[in-house]
Amino acid sequence: MKLSSKLIAAASVSTLLVFGVTPANAHVSVIPGVSATGNTTDAVTVGKNNTLSFRVGHGCSLEADVLHPTTKKVVAAVATWKGATSVFSVTVPADALGDAGTTAPRPAYVPGWKTAIKLNADKTQTVTWTAISRDFALPNGPSGDVATTSYFDFGLRVSFAKTSAGTTVSFPARQTCLVDIAAVKATKKTKAVKATTISVYETWDGSATDTVLDNDKHSTAPSIKVAG
Repeated sequence: MKLSSKLIAAASVSTLLVFGVTPANAHVSVIPGVSATGNTTDAVTVGKNNTLSFRVGHGCSLEADVLHPTTKKVVAAVATWKGATSVFSVTVPADALGDAGTTAPRPAYVPGWKTAIKLNADKTQTVTWTAISRDFALPNGPSGDVATTSYFDFGLRVSFAKTSAGTTVSFPARQTCLVDIAAVKATKKTKAVKATTISVYETWDGSATDTVLDNDKHSTAPSIKVAG
């Protein structure tokens, strides 16, 4: 039986409402995780086991062609380049750090990735997962002639404050992808250039517009509605 587009859309909206997720046009989204007892409702309920999953739905794309600093040739083109995610970070706001704003988030262990937590000046905390080598980076999509992307869920345990009940909490996130710059031998007119890499970003911080072509795309921050 073929479902109508209206029925599919209605089912999708119902799912979002059941789990308390705020719909957003983003490619990094936050969805309820599963508590130690297998409960998904606890994930978004104050005073419960607040376990969330941050889903990265694709790699990085470019806002402008990347040119080699010496040859000026295109190293990565806007039209074709898609980067694997080597670093992913989530900034946890005070509303998800317990009533006192000091309960540290607990990141899920991801094989092949190392984690770090940074306390920021504004009392938020940023959790960062970094691939230990390029072999473990999250690819934009599988190899082969298939027009699809890969996704991965980064798990994070947080603690919603009582004051966050009934509100929508946002978690700014960022993907970092790498572009390789080839080495160039010295000539009579130019100096030698060592092989290196540069970073490009997909930053999901709630920005409404992004008109600067600096290969740091800004867009909707992943967010979720908290239950009382």
